Amino acid sequence: MFYEELYNELGKLFYHIAAIDGQVKPSEKESLQQLIHNKWKPLEDSTDSFGTDQANLIDFAFDYEEAEGKEENGIESFESFYLENKTKFNPVIINNILQTCEAIASAYHGKNKTEQKVLDRIKKVLKN
Repeated sequence: MFYEELYNELGKLFYHIAAIDGQVKPSEKESLQQLIHNKWKPLEDSTDSFGTDQANLIDFAFDYEEAEGKEENGIESFESFYLENKTKFNPVIINNILQTCEAIASAYHGKNKTEQKVLDRIKKVLKN
């Protein structure tokens, strides 16, 4: 259950980072998909009732946020989730989150000031 909720929260967080400049660029989406495949799927082996790797929920949640044009602050939602589940976050999960955030923010012409502020906030949250 933790991973299902985590992946949904991460989809929202990663969307927030990608869309911070007003639109999601294809390179940002590609970075996310590569990291889901290379970092998140190998993390653990949970699947849904159809045998689909639960890590795909990150992409599904991201797509949902994008399709709905969500204005919800993915950082605040993630921060609340993190504080409620802090003991379940191991160093590998934290590292994957930071790597994925950095990759998305850097995927299109590097990081801008707003993206850097968001990344700094995420780092601060994960260090508490």
